[in-house]
Amino acid sequence: MADPFDVRMRFTSQLQHLNASVNSSQKAAHYALKYRDMDEDLHSCILEQLERNSMNNRANIMYFIEHLCDMAQRENHLNFVRMMQKDILMVVDAVAPSDGSGAANVKVVRRNETSLPSKALLHPSTRTGSENIHQTRRTRPE
Repeated sequence: MADPFDVRMRFTSQLQHLNASVNSSQKAAHYALKYRDMDEDLHSCILEQLERNSMNNRANIMYFIEHLCDMAQRENHLNFVRMMQKDILMVVDAVAPSDGSGAANVKVVRRNETSLPSKALLHPSTRTGSENIHQTRRTRPE
């Protein structure tokens, strides 16, 4: 069994170095699924990195989440999907914060909201809550 601290550190590093390529997201998703027995720790790494990274990296993490959930569903490891369903509003808030600093990321959130439900990865009620969050941010007077 791998050292949990080492797995966590390597996964955190992969999240910090994500770029906009599909390959980058898939590589990190494969790593997470390889260590699926530590899924709760890896999920907390995702949430931590959403709080700590630049807006650009947060957008990349949002794309990664889509790949992770898609791959987890194909491999029938639904814990990652369930955890993301539970925390998706927190993710949306981190990617497109209410202070306007992530205004450029609203498109990223909207794109993921469109693709995740079609893959049955996002409950319709959660999508409605998420849409309400970024709808108010998009229409807020500047």
